Amino acid sequence: MIRNERQYKITKAEVAKLQKALQAAESTTVALGIDPLFVRAEIDGLQSQLEEMVEEIESYERLRDGAEEIPAVRSVQDIPRALIQTRIRAGLTQEDLAERVGLKPQQIQRYEASDYASANLSRVSEIAQALEISLEESHASIPDFKFAGMMRRLKSAGLPPQFVANRLLPKRQISEGATGGEDLTLEAAQAIERIYGWHPGVLLGNETLDVSRVAASQARFKVPARSNGLQLGAYVVYAHYLALLLLEATKPSAVPLSSDPSEVRRLILGTYGAVTFEAVLQFVWSCGIPVLTLNDRGTFHGACWRHGGRNVIVLKQQTQSTARWIFDLLHEYFHAAHNPHLDDHPVVEEAENSETRRKSPEEIAASSFAGDVMLDNRAQELAERCVQLARGSVERLKEAVAKVARQEAIDLGALAQYMAFRLSAQGVNWWGAATNLQTSLITSASLPRELLLKNADLTQLNPVDRGLLLRSLEPQIIAFAGKRGSGKTTISEGVAKVLNWPVASFGDYLRAAAKRQGVSDATENLQELGATLAKEPDRFCDAVLTFSKWEAGEPLVVEGIRHQEILESLRRRVAPLEVRLVYLEIDEPERVRRLNEREPSTTARIQAVENHSTESQVKNVLLESADFRVSTREATEVVINKIVDWIQSGNAGQVYEKVR
Repeated sequence: MIRNERQYKITKAEVAKLQKALQAAESTTVALGIDPLFVRAEIDGLQSQLEEMVEEIESYERLRDGAEEIPAVRSVQDIPRALIQTRIRAGLTQEDLAERVGLKPQQIQRYEASDYASANLSRVSEIAQALEISLEESHASIPDFKFAGMMRRLKSAGLPPQFVANRLLPKRQISEGATGGEDLTLEAAQAIERIYGWHPGVLLGNETLDVSRVAASQARFKVPARSNGLQLGAYVVYAHYLALLLLEATKPSAVPLSSDPSEVRRLILGTYGAVTFEAVLQFVWSCGIPVLTLNDRGTFHGACWRHGGRNVIVLKQQTQSTARWIFDLLHEYFHAAHNPHLDDHPVVEEAENSETRRKSPEEIAASSFAGDVMLDNRAQELAERCVQLARGSVERLKEAVAKVARQEAIDLGALAQYMAFRLSAQGVNWWGAATNLQTSLITSASLPRELLLKNADLTQLNPVDRGLLLRSLEPQIIAFAGKRGSGKTTISEGVAKVLNWPVASFGDYLRAAAKRQGVSDATENLQELGATLAKEPDRFCDAVLTFSKWEAGEPLVVEGIRHQEILESLRRRVAPLEVRLVYLEIDEPERVRRLNEREPSTTARIQAVENHSTESQVKNVLLESADFRVSTREATEVVINKIVDWIQSGNAGQVYEKVR
């Protein structure tokens, strides 16, 4: 879409060039040995590009001359088009509009270039009024907007503020006038409308936000009549929407699905050699079933949706138990293979000990299938041996399960998981004991995300939907800050190794830059270089990300944040991924000891380094803005495990650990 006279002139010039190129191509004799089909394809491509540009020029001219009516605004998605087209039709330049609303022309240019995605709703309403657009008649009205009021209305519909902030609101806060994240941008309104169907007139007005109708029609899910039913229904609609996005971004597959546990086990072992989480996950993907893992607390336990004959699985667990993840994935795979004659087949799981899962024949069959795949079709036999060895006592069962697993040389976690399922069917909650017998998933925690990004083409999705899906795959970017000597390099590299994530280091980049300039990497030189580069935060961040070979959408550990401006720039550069800041604290005597051990210095030199401008924000500003503060006085391995546990808990609130 052409938005101003400059673009109009450039496009006309491009049309003239294309016309000449097309005439030359059509009049040129095809050289001997060149397939005429290739020549025809080139001409068709030029013709198509030319027609598209001509249509854009003609549309702009009709708008500018007042000869084209602007379609009614019926959705949030229509608002950017209406604002841009109305301005052009009114004969206003971007500079004219900027003057009307008291902004710089460059800000209007940025808004229009991004289809107003970063503009908060208050700003959109102000611009609409300046253009004399009546949004009230189109059900897209933006009344006197109060963010807190809208959040209360969303909460009453089952969407807690923390969930809205973490999953639905854009992470970047680049709109003018945004204060502490309390301005809803047009992009966020679009995301909420796309998922729940609430246009702005409903979202920001006084009408009740009813999620039950959306859940029933879109997710084919009946909201249960209990206290957290609304929250469950709202989250199911969200998860179902993400599942449909994943189907849209992946290619269909005609691989037949087997519900025979022996056959499935044979296929996994034949291809991957063992029934591990990695193997089962890759097997499910190879069957044409996309898998999305979510890490939000509460609500439902997992789901398998079949839409138009295609299956998609959503797993949702807080535990890091490898066996439970394998069990749940195989459980959902069974639902995908079950009732293959149905084009649409929704299954939404509640907790393992819920009455529905304990009594439903299909749920029991799915769990029995998972147990048999994991235990070589011996699940029931082994479970009965455990009960006999424990002499019917639940208190002795833990020891019995461990003994049977040793005797039969089978996976202890798998047997414990199946026993917990069997006991839950009898109303006995043994899940905690089972978890204590199971190994952690930490070493492969990032695999589901890696496989999703490898197998799904997210470029097929529009920017709003792509942002929603990427934000669901938390956490993404973990940044580290702390005083000199706090252990940032050691701890950040240790966390990256556990998570199998790449590292971007501001310190490594500065040392490389110093080397290129022919200066030593002494602390003072690096501080001066860092202070200079930090004056242009965006360029500095881009350079460090490029130096680390980071690819957009990938998880990352960032080491060495020393300025709040750099942190905010990093958030803009990696959006819509989330940046969470870890601050490492340390006892002052221990810090001084480490610094002297690393680089013996005079008192005067240490004081000069500590008082440099690059250290000023580390002491207070970054400390206060950190999402997680942890003491490094304990063993390195302990600190790393604490940080990894926090990352994988999905805790989005600030967590502080006092330094004793």
